[in-house]
Amino acid sequence: MKHSTFAIKTVFAAILASAIFLFSACNSEKTNIRFGSGNKGGLYDQFAATFTAKFNSEHQDLQIFAKNTAGSAANIRLIEEGFIDLGIVQADILQDYLMHSRLVSAISAVAGLYTESIQIVVSADSDIQSVADLTGKKVSVGEGESGVLRNAEIILEAYGIALEKIDAKHLSFKNAASALKAGEIDAFFCTAGIPTPSISELAASKSIRILSLGQSDITRIMNLHPELTASEIPAGTYPGQDSTIQTLGAKAVLVASQLLDSASVAKITAEVFAVGTQQTAGIPAGFHPGAAAFYKTNNLSVNIAAPLPGRGPIPSTGD
Repeated sequence: MKHSTFAIKTVFAAILASAIFLFSACNSEKTNIRFGSGNKGGLYDQFAATFTAKFNSEHQDLQIFAKNTAGSAANIRLIEEGFIDLGIVQADILQDYLMHSRLVSAISAVAGLYTESIQIVVSADSDIQSVADLTGKKVSVGEGESGVLRNAEIILEAYGIALEKIDAKHLSFKNAASALKAGEIDAFFCTAGIPTPSISELAASKSIRILSLGQSDITRIMNLHPELTASEIPAGTYPGQDSTIQTLGAKAVLVASQLLDSASVAKITAEVFAVGTQQTAGIPAGFHPGAAAFYKTNNLSVNIAAPLPGRGPIPSTGD
């Protein structure tokens, strides 16, 4: 399929157009780590805020600063360019990027976090009953450089709907929820862990529905995109949701720059492991040596990312 609005080409262009520097890797531990989360109102944002608060309270010599971003593809680009050290990305977006990247990537895995569900939200009284009914409607398909946008393209295309056949809006979760409540859009896509805070807040003040995908459609899409998985949203996940929703999902993965020192990554991995969200299976990237070292102490074996051969990220001039 064509990813005309998806940011793979943007990512490549930004990286390939940038200077690549030789570097002498310093293994001294950092004191400040920049963590790219996602847009406000999503679970990336909530996870990053909760995780950094807990981590910072326990590690006075090493502090993490969460930064809101547009999401998965943006976090990949920002790590490659040296603007962030840590980020959350969808496994399917990461796999797509690594398969098509022309450079040895600075991206390495730390841990799988949770499964993100692709949610298509409409008003309860809407005449939209299935994805096929989105033709001609005002639909938020996620921000540019987000996994939401790619997932929306995949699902729409599976139903024969090109983006040109809808009035596509590129809103954050929070803004999309506000726009649906105000009647400014008819539906929005949201790929996030459940319950998603912005959808919960919306459902508390407005009656909504989440579209289910047919089982045959789920199977057909997974055959074309094996990086996606079947996902259920149990009844009662959101106010007024009386039935289980059948949809697709993707794993959220915590990733780190390979230039982030191993001691810092080992501490981060230990904290993720402690809260019980850690997963190591089904992740398309090699693991950071610091994460691998921690897992080894817990009798877990993972593939280690190939070292960077004499290249470093573009030095950041940002904060």
